[in-house]
Amino acid sequence: DKIVVNDFFSQAHRIIFLEMQYLFNHGHPIDLITLSESLEQKGILDNAGRFSYLAELSKNTPSTANISAYADIIKERAIIRDIILVANKIANAGYNPKGKKSEELLDYAESSVFKISENRNKNYSGPKNIEEILDITVTKIEKLFNTPQDGITGLNTGYPDLNKKTSGLQNSEFIIIAARPSMGKTTFAMNICENAAMIYEKPVLIFSLEMPGEQIMIRMLSSLSRVNQTNIRTGQLSDEDWSRIYGTINILLKKKNIYIDDSSALTPTDIRSRARRVYRENNGLSLIMIDYLQLMRVPSLSENRTLEIAEVSRSLKALAKELKIPIIALSQLNRSLEQRADKRPLNSDLRESGSLEQDADLIMFIYRDEIYHQNSDLKGIAE
Repeated sequence: DKIVVNDFFSQAHRIIFLEMQYLFNHGHPIDLITLSESLEQKGILDNAGRFSYLAELSKNTPSTANISAYADIIKERAIIRDIILVANKIANAGYNPKGKKSEELLDYAESSVFKISENRNKNYSGPKNIEEILDITVTKIEKLFNTPQDGITGLNTGYPDLNKKTSGLQNSEFIIIAARPSMGKTTFAMNICENAAMIYEKPVLIFSLEMPGEQIMIRMLSSLSRVNQTNIRTGQLSDEDWSRIYGTINILLKKKNIYIDDSSALTPTDIRSRARRVYRENNGLSLIMIDYLQLMRVPSLSENRTLEIAEVSRSLKALAKELKIPIIALSQLNRSLEQRADKRPLNSDLRESGSLEQDADLIMFIYRDEIYHQNSDLKGIAE
């Protein structure tokens, strides 16, 4: 399990390794005779170095007791070769940029190196036979059956009803939360982030393109400590308020698993680069949240807003799949819905909606009736 066929440099060794895997998977013994016989029957014994080479390998193997250590050596050498190969490709891309900007080249370099790190303990990810996929799937189902999580198979949002509808936010999902202004989309998304940070050890990464980090932190302290946000903003705090706030601060400092980036006008490349760095430093992430999607920029597509948003959407979807974590992006809605009698949002109300509808795995809307009807019976309630 430690190594895959491509970890071997020699083609002969790759053939031998694959044949040993075949014998093992079919319950056959593996020794010099059975291996050479199997290779000969398939007509590839010569490609593996013939019987004499197999005999030499068998003779020069000190002991199978240390096979795990030998596998580590092979893996280590394979990683070094990958580093050399990627370094040469990066150098060639630098010498021959073919019109690419430095930002694009930097993203290519970082992505290439990240893939080496990601693949260190990862098996070959090419085409798989249905038998292998079924085995993985059944194992996952059995694990879920033996360790029930109240129907939650993904990230616990902290909202029981939402968990029931989604089974939690799943890995590699690109999730959009959309609403008109003042509906509470930032508050809702932040609550999910806070809940994830309290439940899980791996960090939550928040990109706040609209609000400064201090404002985000005030919201978080208010939410977690149950102290009125206005009182915190104005400093009108009682002793009990201070006690709750300090208690919350101690919890946050103990967890240390929330990262906030309040840079403005970030590009998809910026998001990818910073997310990968935090992911690498912490050996993973629980969740990424971006507030909000329309504030991201793609300089090369700035003259075509539809294409720009399409590239942002595609990049975020790809990042969720790459890091195997859910990514939440907040989105604005078109003003045109204000002209309807029923102002509850639809997918078509998403601003630059085509690509967002296509790329999103889950779309959630927030609607508060009191925003449009002051005498509404649903005051304080968000749908």
